[in-house]
Amino acid sequence: MSCRFYLPTTQSTCGLCYISKILMSDIIVTEKICKNYSLGTHVVRALVDVDLHVGMGEFLCIVGPSGSGKTTLLNLIGCLDVPTSGTVKMFGQYETAKLNDKETTLLRRDRIGFIFQSFNLLPVFNVMENVGLPLELQRVPKAELDKRVKALVEEVGLIEYAQHRPDELSGGQRQRVAVARALITNPQLVLADEPTANLDHDTGMAVLELMLEMNRNHGTTFIFSTHDPKVMGIAKRIVTVEDGRIKEDRNVA
Repeated sequence: MSCRFYLPTTQSTCGLCYISKILMSDIIVTEKICKNYSLGTHVVRALVDVDLHVGMGEFLCIVGPSGSGKTTLLNLIGCLDVPTSGTVKMFGQYETAKLNDKETTLLRRDRIGFIFQSFNLLPVFNVMENVGLPLELQRVPKAELDKRVKALVEEVGLIEYAQHRPDELSGGQRQRVAVARALITNPQLVLADEPTANLDHDTGMAVLELMLEMNRNHGTTFIFSTHDPKVMGIAKRIVTVEDGRIKEDRNVA
C-alpha cells in the first residue's frame, strides 16, 4: 500500500525545520512518574516510578497484561491526564503538568494523533467529515483540506464509502477511518490503544503497513498499547509493563 501525505501549509511551528531539529532526540521523557487513583478508601497505584525515553521516529509497543498500566501511560504521554508525581516532558520543551487547558489542547491538536480501540467517530459525520475534522480545527483552507482528505481516504481503501456514516461501516472500516483521522495532520507522534483489536488479519496488516510507511517516510513516532502479536512482530522496540512498573525495555532487530 503506497501512501501520500501532505505537510500543512500553516502550523504553530515550522514542521520540517522542527522535525530536522529534534531528529534522533528524545521527544518524550518521563521521569519517575506515578499515577494514583482513589477507589473508596483505597489508593490504586496505576503507575510507579516510570522512567521512559522515546526518540523521534521510534515504532514502539507497550505490552503487558490487562490492568498493568499500559493505557494509563498512553494517557499521560498524550496529555489526556497528568501524573500524580514525576514529570512528563514532550518535544523537548513542554512539561505537561505545567500547561494550561488551552496549551494542552493545542499540543494535542497540532502534534499528536490518537487511535482508539472504540474508534470515537462522530456518528452524524460521514467518512470524509470525520477524517477532515482535525484539519477543520486547524483552520486549513478548504481546497487543501479536501485534497488531503481525499488522498488519505483513498490510501486506506475507503473512497467508495466516503459519504457513509459510521453506522453504515464494518468494524474494520471504522478503524481505518480512525487511523486516517489520526494521520491527517501529519502528527509528530501517534498514540494507538489496541488499534488492530477489531480488525481481521488482512485489514490489520494493511493498517499497520500504512503506519509503518508514515514512520519510514516522515519520521513519525508511533507508540502502541497492544496484545496483538502482529503489532509486536513489526515493532522496533517493546516495553513490557507489569503492576505499573516497566519490567523490560528491549530493542527488536
